[in-house]
Amino acid sequence: MRSLKPKRPIPMFALAGMTVLSSATMAQQSPRLPSPGPVAAPVPFSPSASAAAQEGASKTGGISLKLMDLLVTVHPSVKVETRYDDNIYLSPNKRTSDQILVLTPALRLETMKGANRFALRLSTTIGQYQNNSADSYTNTNLNGVGDFDLNTHLRARVEADLVDGVDPRGSTNNPLSDTPDHYRQTNGRASLSYGAKGARGRLDLELGQLRREYLNNRATTAASDRVVNDLGATFHWRIGPRTTLLIQGKHSIIDYTLPASTLGSVENALLAGAAWEATAKTKGSFKIGMTKKDFDDSARAGASAINWSGEVRWSPRTYSHVDLSLNREPGETSGGVGNYIDRTNTGARWTHQWNSRLSTEASASYATDAYQGAARTDNTQNYGFKATYKMRRWLNLGADYTHGTRSSSDNNFDYQRNAFMLFLDATL
Repeated sequence: MRSLKPKRPIPMFALAGMTVLSSATMAQQSPRLPSPGPVAAPVPFSPSASAAAQEGASKTGGISLKLMDLLVTVHPSVKVETRYDDNIYLSPNKRTSDQILVLTPALRLETMKGANRFALRLSTTIGQYQNNSADSYTNTNLNGVGDFDLNTHLRARVEADLVDGVDPRGSTNNPLSDTPDHYRQTNGRASLSYGAKGARGRLDLELGQLRREYLNNRATTAASDRVVNDLGATFHWRIGPRTTLLIQGKHSIIDYTLPASTLGSVENALLAGAAWEATAKTKGSFKIGMTKKDFDDSARAGASAINWSGEVRWSPRTYSHVDLSLNREPGETSGGVGNYIDRTNTGARWTHQWNSRLSTEASASYATDAYQGAARTDNTQNYGFKATYKMRRWLNLGADYTHGTRSSSDNNFDYQRNAFMLFLDATL
C-alpha cells in the first residue's frame, strides 16, 4: 500500500510538454452490453460520464422557480424499462435468463449567476429481477458541476460526483457470490483554463481524485478498493480557423488500500494530436502518444505502450450522424488476473431522425482486453439497435436490442448474450 502522497517526483517526460508550453502562453471490464446494475461504467477511472450526460441533457422545458435572487430551472424525469436478458451472469454455458423491471426517477437543477453556471443532478435506479431476486439493486448517483467565468482569460470548472451502486454478478473477474458487489465511489475534479475565447493559444490544467470502496463480499472485493490521484495539462494551439493542435501530459497515482496489495502503480502519459472541423459535415479529434506504467512492487513488470484516442463525426444530413471512436489505454484488472489490462476499443454509431417523431440508433463495437502478466486475451463484439418514438415533447417510447459475444483464450470467460428492452421516458 502506498501513502496517498506521491513518493516520487513527477517524471519529466510526462510534464515536459506542460512546462515548455506554459511558458510560451502565459495549459474494467471491456465494453459490453448495457448491464442492468452499475450506475457508472465498469472501469471507473475515465473522465466523469455523469457530467457529460448532464451537459447533454435538453435545455428546453423544465419548471422555473425563483429562489432568493436565483432563477432555478428544474427538470424532473422518470424512465421505466422492462428488460429481458438471456445471460445475466455472462456464463459460457448453463445460461441464466431473467426479466428485469427498472425504474429511474431523476431530478436536475440548473441556474446561472452572471456568467457562471451551476447544475445538480440526483438519480436513483431501482432494478427488480423477476426470478433472481438476490440480483435486485438500488443505485444512486449525485452529481454537481460549477462553471466559472472568472475574467476574459480565465475560466474554471469544479465537479463532484457520488455513486452508490453495484457490480452485477458476472461482470468482473471475481467469483460469483450470493449478492452483487456493492461499492461507493466519490470523484472530485477541478480544472482551470487560461486563454481568451478565440485566442490562438490556451492552457488547461486539471486535478482530480477518485475513491472506490466496496462494502460487502470483502473476501473478494477488498483487493479492489483504490484511490486514484491525477493531475494533467493540455496546451491547445490554433493553426487555422478550424484546426487546433494539442499536446497533453498526465500523471496518475493508483493506490490500492489493502495493505497486502501489490497492484499500486504510477502512470505517466504524453500525447499529441489535433482537433478539426474539416467541413460543416465532418469534425473530429485524435491524439496519440506513450503511456508508461510502473508498479511499486518490482516483481510486477511495468511497461510502456503506444496509446491513442480519437472521435470523428460525419453528418451527411442535419438529421443524420455517423460517429466513429477508437481508443487504447491501460485499465485496472480485477480478481487478481494479471497486472493490468491493455485495452483497445473501436466503435461506430449511426443515429438518424426519420421525421419529427421517429429516430433510430445502430451501433457496433469491437474490443480487445490483453491481460499483462497473465495468459489471457478477450475479444468482445457488441451490436445494438434502438428506436425511439416521441409521443409528446416530454414523452418518449422506445425499444432497444443488443447482442454481445466474447471469445477468450480462457474459455471460462466466453459468453454470448442477448438483451431486449422496452422503455418509456418522460422528462419535463
